[in-house]
Amino acid sequence: MSLVKLIDLPSFGDERGGLVALESNQSIPFEVKRLYYIFNTADKPRGFHAHINLKQVAICLKGSCRFILDDGQHKEEVVLASPTQGLIIEGLTWREMHDFSEDCVLLVLASEHFSEDDYIRDYQEFIKVVNKPFLHPLSDVMSSNIGQKTKVWQFSVVLPKAVIGENCNICAHTMIENDVIIGNNVTIKSGVYVWDGITLEDNVFIGPCVAFTNDKAPRSKQYPNVFPKTIVEKGASIGANATILPGIRIGQNALIGAGAVITKDVPANAIVVGNPGIIKGYIEE
Repeated sequence: MSLVKLIDLPSFGDERGGLVALESNQSIPFEVKRLYYIFNTADKPRGFHAHINLKQVAICLKGSCRFILDDGQHKEEVVLASPTQGLIIEGLTWREMHDFSEDCVLLVLASEHFSEDDYIRDYQEFIKVVNKPFLHPLSDVMSSNIGQKTKVWQFSVVLPKAVIGENCNICAHTMIENDVIIGNNVTIKSGVYVWDGITLEDNVFIGPCVAFTNDKAPRSKQYPNVFPKTIVEKGASIGANATILPGIRIGQNALIGAGAVITKDVPANAIVVGNPGIIKGYIEE
C-alpha cells in the first residue's frame, strides 16, 4: 500500500479566480481540530517527526515543497505544488519536508489539538514503536520476551517465561508454555499448544492442530523431573494434525505431512508421512 495518499480538493474557481472549499468529514477525511501554515522556509527542511494518533492533510497553497514519508519499512517521496490537492498523512508515519520554494505557503489540517505526548521526535524510537509486537486485546500474553513485528492473535495464551522472536505469527486459539523458545519468522496456526521443552527455530511453520507432546508416560497430576527436549530446526514445516512425540529432533527444511505421527528423529530435508511416520523422499536443496 502506498504511503502517498493524495486527494483532489473540491474547486469552485471561475474566471474571477480560484476557490477551494474544505469541510470536516467531507473533503477532509476527519474532523479538523487544528490548522497551521508554514512559510518563509526556503532551504530550511522541517518535520523530522511522527505522530502516534494524529492524522493530517497537507496542502501547498502557493509554491511547492517535497515530502518524504516513512512507515519504518518503506520510504516514498511526493512533491506538493497545487492548492487543489491534499496529502493525507496517517499516524505513525515519519515525515520530512524539503526543497521549499521561496514563495511556498504550506497549510496543514490536523485531526487533534496540539499535544506533545503525541509526537515521536527520535527516529530510532519511531522504529521501535512502529515495529513493536501486536498483541490482540483478546489474547493473554504474560511474556515480555516478544520480538518486534510479531503478532499474537485472539484467545492465545503465552506464559511469562516463553521467548518468541521477531516477525512471528501466532494465530488464534494457541498456547505457549514457559520453557519454550521460538525463533524468528515462525508461523504457528490455530489449535496448536507448544508445551514446556519445545524449541522452534527460525522460519518454522506449524500447521493447524499439530499435536506436540512432552511426556512419554503421562499420568494425571504426575510430572517428569525434566521434560524431554523437542527441537524443530530451521525452515522445517509440519502439516495439519501431525503428532510429534516427546524428545524428537526434526531436521532443517524437513517436511512433515498432514496427520503424520513422528516417533523418531527426522533428518534434514526429509519428507515424512504416515502413522508411524516414514521417509518418502528428500527435498532437493
